[in-house]
Amino acid sequence: MRVDVALEWFLNPDHLPFLATEADGLFARAGLEVSLIPPEGHSDGLAEVESGRIAFACNEPLHMLDAKRPGLRALGCFFQTEGGVMLTPEGEAKLLRGEPIRIASPVSGEPTDAIAREILRRHSEVKSGRFDPSAVRIVAAGFQHLDNLKAGFDGAWLCFHNFEVVGAEVEGLPHVFVSTDAVALPNFSALELFTSRSFAAREPGAVAAMQQALTDAIGSQRADPDWAEALWRERSGEADSPLLRAILADTLPRFVSPVLADRQRWRPLFEGLSALGFAAITAEEYDALFA
Repeated sequence: MRVDVALEWFLNPDHLPFLATEADGLFARAGLEVSLIPPEGHSDGLAEVESGRIAFACNEPLHMLDAKRPGLRALGCFFQTEGGVMLTPEGEAKLLRGEPIRIASPVSGEPTDAIAREILRRHSEVKSGRFDPSAVRIVAAGFQHLDNLKAGFDGAWLCFHNFEVVGAEVEGLPHVFVSTDAVALPNFSALELFTSRSFAAREPGAVAAMQQALTDAIGSQRADPDWAEALWRERSGEADSPLLRAILADTLPRFVSPVLADRQRWRPLFEGLSALGFAAITAEEYDALFA
């Protein structure tokens, strides 16, 4: 069976389990021929899956809560890191003084923007006792967070530790990373596998095969991280460098297995966002994502 997997971003080391399943022959043995599709927009894959045009997608769990997607089904988390807002030191100083700042984001709109402002509010109030939400402008500026900071943005939102923070450290780029954990918000910097209700009902064997293949691939990566690193360099064409080695070293221990639907994993996130008025779905709709 030929199936497509819509990514949430361009192909990067967070997607290594998909490459490992192919390299290990796990997809072939499961009767799956898999294509990975980078998106034009961050949430495009979820819309394609829900409509039935694509079989699978991966994305942050936040995006199963920030809009009503009744046709979506969550199949399990396969990667988790720390995430939040990365500020330049000058950007943080402006934030603490209540001056206007610009934050680059892959997406722009509610409630995602509101979550970024909540992170900045908690950080600013602890450090300065003040926060002006009208001073924070969030701009849809793509996925290249470090490039956006270098280009003059005061901060970047939806940053992952294993990518942006590691990259900034290796490049010597001054930064202040404000994670969700640091401001006592539930973490959602992770990747969940999704399918549609219709595909899950029509092809339960393919769904189970995908979950098992990713689980087995993560086991292979853990058993032989050198192989996983070599696989990434081969498939990406990315030359070996201190930056790549640092990203891979931080990324590989963060994969999660087994890949199985787990409604309890993201319940604190759902309840936390609901309490803040940021969740767009009800408790019943949350449970239905895992039905």
